[in-house]
Amino acid sequence: PLPTYNSHENGSRGFRRDSAERYAAKFRVSLEWLLTGKGQPRAGKRLMIPVAGYAGAGAEIHMVDDYAKGDGIDHIEAPPAASANAIAVRVRGESMMPAYHDGDHIIYDQQLAGRDIGHYVGRECVVRLADGRTFIKTVGRGTHDGLWTLWSYNAAPMNDVVLEWAARVRWIERA
Repeated sequence: PLPTYNSHENGSRGFRRDSAERYAAKFRVSLEWLLTGKGQPRAGKRLMIPVAGYAGAGAEIHMVDDYAKGDGIDHIEAPPAASANAIAVRVRGESMMPAYHDGDHIIYDQQLAGRDIGHYVGRECVVRLADGRTFIKTVGRGTHDGLWTLWSYNAAPMNDVVLEWAARVRWIERA
């Protein structure tokens, strides 16, 4: 919240290390410089991750998955503590607003398939349907084993779909 940040910035309120880490990442400065004023304000070169393609939030999207070929449609800076397996997709559509907006980057790092998708029930995920469409949805159980219901914030659910894989949303980079 802005009042909390202002209190941290003007020194009227202290903050914990985890807050300092978030500030350093957001302002792209080194944690040492932020906490002590020593060293260089800019951190070293950041890890870049590929943007594999697009994921629909309401829009019908067939993901352009150049990542499988060793590249992507773009690259973005990895968020702090991102794994070496992190991948991003760019949001297209508005069915998941206000959580996700058209043009946001959604970053994920572990895809689950088959029955393991059940670990993500109730979670917001990047999902790949068996027909190749890729969405950002909340995963729910379908009427039978192997079928899933995909929920949006402001669109009708997609009932009893077959998923190739699901990957839990780990980070969001706003457009």
